[in-house]
Amino acid sequence: MFLTDLRITLGPWLPDLPFSENPGVAEARNCLPVDQHYADYNVLSTQDDALGDRVVGAFAATDTGGDSFIYVGIDSNLYLKAGTSYTDLGGTFATAASDYWRFTQFDTTVIATNYADTPQAITAGGATTAALATSGTAPRARQVGVINRFVFLGDTDGVDGTVPHRVQWSAINDARDWPTPNTADARTKESGKQVLPAVHGAVTAIAGGEFYGLVFQKRAISRFTYVGGDIVFQVQAYELTRGCWFPQSMVQVGQVCYYIAADGFYVTDGQIVKPIGNAKVDKFFLADCDQTYLERVTPAIDYQNKCILWCYPNFSATDGIPNRLIIYNWVEDRWSRAEDVMEMLFPSLSEGLTLEQLDAIYGNLDAIPLSLDSPVFQGGVNTVMAFGSDHKLGTFSGAAAVARFETGEYDMNPTGYMFLRGVRPRVTGTPTGITVAIGARDNQDNESRTFGAATTRTVRTGLCDFRDNVKFGTLRLEITGGFDRALGMDVDGEPSDGV
Repeated sequence: MFLTDLRITLGPWLPDLPFSENPGVAEARNCLPVDQHYADYNVLSTQDDALGDRVVGAFAATDTGGDSFIYVGIDSNLYLKAGTSYTDLGGTFATAASDYWRFTQFDTTVIATNYADTPQAITAGGATTAALATSGTAPRARQVGVINRFVFLGDTDGVDGTVPHRVQWSAINDARDWPTPNTADARTKESGKQVLPAVHGAVTAIAGGEFYGLVFQKRAISRFTYVGGDIVFQVQAYELTRGCWFPQSMVQVGQVCYYIAADGFYVTDGQIVKPIGNAKVDKFFLADCDQTYLERVTPAIDYQNKCILWCYPNFSATDGIPNRLIIYNWVEDRWSRAEDVMEMLFPSLSEGLTLEQLDAIYGNLDAIPLSLDSPVFQGGVNTVMAFGSDHKLGTFSGAAAVARFETGEYDMNPTGYMFLRGVRPRVTGTPTGITVAIGARDNQDNESRTFGAATTRTVRTGLCDFRDNVKFGTLRLEITGGFDRALGMDVDGEPSDGV
């Protein structure tokens, strides 16, 4: 069948499939997979004051009034973001170079742990920190979460030694009470611990839930179901291979958890585990990610576009600072990628506005059309934030990055060549530039592809004009400036003898 007057749709990004006759696209760079097509990707734009070192943890908390606050950890300090600057919470810490701060919130208590130091507690909105346990001893830990009405610590170093495959939980309804496990006091308060099978590796994530939660190890997942009494939690390992290999990669959307195992991307609902990157992006990601820094792979949730973003360092990254993103639309089951530099991503909340900020916006407080108590000024909207390599907080509100799409390779005319006269990009919005280039070769077995010069659109026809005879061909579309949707390309051509 001749591929004359061909309409090519930019299908799903499938870099793991063979390049020849790829049913999707072989490249989808600097874009978001939304609405069955692709939207532009805006680069990270940082602002405000810089912290003194690489950011290794960040968390958005809310107080009882609904106001939101951002807490940040570097290796030696914890901070509260206050306006455009940061308030040091006090204390000196010793986070290891390969470790990080992990956070969770229980009622009004924000909990932070970095394994090297005693877990810390902060009242949401407060600017001081103190040891988590006011009664008993909370073990040092790399992981933290909340299941039912208990705070869980995982990968622990406690009074009975270092046990990476152990979790310990607080007294019920009290994040700051940590009785010694197996004592009468602990049994009364339903506090306890669970040593999981060592063969499955260290605890790498804890996912919360009202009735049950999930504890991830490197090679297993266990469901902890609250039953109360002396047992407290019924523990069932329901996955014994595909655990969370990248210790900060798990992200929870409702009751569903997305994470990266040793062999790729998965999702679990606490009952089954389903691959989401197989024959799509798993091989690409695992080959591209520098796993020397696997703890620097961090996620965030773009609720507006129904996308999860993971940043990671590839082998060209400077000092292991993540320089790439892989992006998954969980509704459409589609992927894309981007190139951007950041120290870490985190699921955040929009910040509330101070009186000084409101005065700057409206000129004076009397001009504000709403009550100062209005929730409009409280913040709290789910958003994606990141810290750039400049140690500054930012949002993805910068300029649109140059998007690139490449089709698979087509045998455009099985009995000969195709004479291509033009290609019309189908792109909506107001980009500042659109080009198409053709990659061609005569043989697939022993000849490399060569892309010709990129061609801009002719104003009158909207076509990128060519006069090329192509046997095996690939189309590369590049879009500069913001655009709404990249849909595909229309090809104008006819069979030829190649002369």
